[in-house]
Amino acid sequence: MKTRWKVTAFVTALLAVPAVVLVASANGYGPLALRERMVLLSPGEAKGRIDAALRATMGAVSPPLSYAGADVDLYRRSDHWDHESSLETNVTGIVRVRTVVSRAKLPLLMEQVTPAWRALGSPNVVRADNSAKYPRLLGAGTVGGETSLAVNAVGSEDSSSYTVTFEAEVFGVLYQPARAYAPMSPLGRTPHDAAGYVVVDPVDDPYWSH
Repeated sequence: MKTRWKVTAFVTALLAVPAVVLVASANGYGPLALRERMVLLSPGEAKGRIDAALRATMGAVSPPLSYAGADVDLYRRSDHWDHESSLETNVTGIVRVRTVVSRAKLPLLMEQVTPAWRALGSPNVVRADNSAKYPRLLGAGTVGGETSLAVNAVGSEDSSSYTVTFEAEVFGVLYQPARAYAPMSPLGRTPHDAAGYVVVDPVDDPYWSH
């Protein structure tokens, strides 16, 4: 009787091991995810880099723009080859500009931002226009760690003005949900609508909008 009980307990333990491994892997504690925990940036480090880059970008613009607020976007990598949940995330801080920027003034805005990005260690700052609807300025700062930089403008083919965002993205960050980054620097509390989108009320500026 005792022998049968021992065999049953042993078999039960063997069956439980895969279940434990599966739960651990799904929650970021499998062998590959544990390695990631040792090499990935902390969310605090990522937030610090993003904050510095966005502050430098905003501070370079004169006269100052009006802002709706800052938001965060997370891209979590796909599961590992062994189906473990990856903890590696790309984190993007997004500052949404309320000021409407005219087509004529957009090149000047990008010119003002360029030296600030060079001071952040970006050797190349390039204009990357996919079309007249989506002009972009791109850079990659290295001071304090690599940060991808972008000024994105959205309009239409025949539009005389654009809505603008400033973005700073850090790669290889240990996953935490978006709430871990709130409030997103450098603008503190940001108003969101019921659907979770940043509330952007356009501002007509006597300089930038004309």
